[in-house]
Amino acid sequence: MKQAINISFELEAAGGPFHDPALLITPSNSPDSVLMDAGTLQAVRTRSLMKIRWLFLSHLHIDHLIGFDHLLRVRLFSDLPLYIFGPPGTTEVIGHRLQGYTWNLTSGSPFVVYCTDLPVDGEPNSETLRFACHDRFLPSPSDLSFDLTEGVELAPSLMVHWHPVKHGVPCLCYRLEQSFPPQFSLERCRSLGLKPGPWISQLTAGLPVSQEVDGTTRDRNWLANELLQERPAEKVGYLTDTLLDPELTSQLLEFFAGVDLLISETAYLDEEGEAARANLHMTTTQVASLSREAKVGKLLIFHLSRRHMEAGPERHLKQVRTVFPNTELLRE
Repeated sequence: MKQAINISFELEAAGGPFHDPALLITPSNSPDSVLMDAGTLQAVRTRSLMKIRWLFLSHLHIDHLIGFDHLLRVRLFSDLPLYIFGPPGTTEVIGHRLQGYTWNLTSGSPFVVYCTDLPVDGEPNSETLRFACHDRFLPSPSDLSFDLTEGVELAPSLMVHWHPVKHGVPCLCYRLEQSFPPQFSLERCRSLGLKPGPWISQLTAGLPVSQEVDGTTRDRNWLANELLQERPAEKVGYLTDTLLDPELTSQLLEFFAGVDLLISETAYLDEEGEAARANLHMTTTQVASLSREAKVGKLLIFHLSRRHMEAGPERHLKQVRTVFPNTELLRE
């Protein structure tokens, strides 16, 4: 079920707070979706799975990848390619998963998987490999080349940034940013005595240098300054499976500063700090404090330890809200 929040991204959680992580994020006005991790996917509608163009993996533990085969099964004859990004080692693991089956009846499939390891700690960009269904998903070099200097550009208005976290294996958190064109002020336009027309769409698109308005040539910079209002980008953070020590806390405060929405694990209760440290996870209070100090707009919590499944998520939610009130469960 889609969860209503006050941003333009549409969220669809693949399971409840105790399920293996998988979250569909659909940007506004986009026909395609981003999938964050590939845990529980069986409950997701086929129609939603068919829209996934991008998959970002936090790491390669089984609970974050177990649903990949289900996604592959649904998409086997899809003409929409799947672009997979993850920490170092992702391409190797995905290649093994794809080679775990025999493929003698799929020569007519147009489905292609592209996989890229995201560099961390100054490592050079890695090669993107191509796995074509009609070629039995054998790995081959891709002619795609991603400029990963500033992040992964999914569309001109949509970027994904990543940052390494501490889970004992290569592991990443993510931040999605969607930018918007400036907003045109019709009220200001009328107050200046200008007649609305096709020139408005040209102005908001950034072209041309000068424009004809009511038969008069107007300077675009003047029109933009008078009539356009910049809209801030919307930002969504995704954080799961990490030890939260002072060094990483400082880094994440900067990485998630001011995000409109943070989606984060709260695997352990506050009194379970020792278990959280031993298993390289976070407690409720740690996540809540991070959200408060980073001035996050809203927090959605998920990936709670299954040891609490019978008792339910209420204690987790109560502990987080004590520190950061604007918190909800990420619901199925």
